[in-house]
Amino acid sequence: MASSHPAAPTLRQRKRQRAREEIYAAALDLLAERPYEEITIDEICARAEVGRASFYRIYGAKAGLLLEFNHRLARDAREAMPAHESATAVERLRAVQRTLVAHWTATGPALREMLRAFLTEAGPALFSAATEAPPHPELLSLVARIVERGQRTGELDARLEPSFVSWLVVTGMATATGQWITGGERADLERATGDVLEVLLAGLVRPVP
Repeated sequence: MASSHPAAPTLRQRKRQRAREEIYAAALDLLAERPYEEITIDEICARAEVGRASFYRIYGAKAGLLLEFNHRLARDAREAMPAHESATAVERLRAVQRTLVAHWTATGPALREMLRAFLTEAGPALFSAATEAPPHPELLSLVARIVERGQRTGELDARLEPSFVSWLVVTGMATATGQWITGGERADLERATGDVLEVLLAGLVRPVP
């Protein structure tokens, strides 16, 4: 019988994860010192004491640093899911929203500067449904599974594909986050993302007979 325990990471995998952490930390350190557009990959690699090849193999480009942040956000959102099986799709979606708010409000100026630069460069295309590599793939997948389960139990309207509903939810909250970052901290991120989610839920939740 096969073991149910996941295999321990190999030495190569541990080295790659260590390099990933060192690059990410180095990038945040540099972002705390200078604007995103002034920082080069060579500087990040020098600060992290890794080769350029490692950076490109792990992150692909500077934009990969935002994907790393979103990977961590999705991981924390999965861990924030209610443990009990009877939890509704609405409860699970609100857990995702709370995690997003907690993640972004806990960040310092460095990460916000990075996203501000991405928004300036990419504009609306960053959240386009046609984007080949969306910046939040794991969060989209997590929300799609929540929606699919809610549709299967009859809690959520099933007229739209779970993947499309997920795109609406994640993009709506991501856009609210972008507005919060570019507009400064005067905005209320919790209220903005919560309002987006509640408006979408108003059209998704099926009335109890």
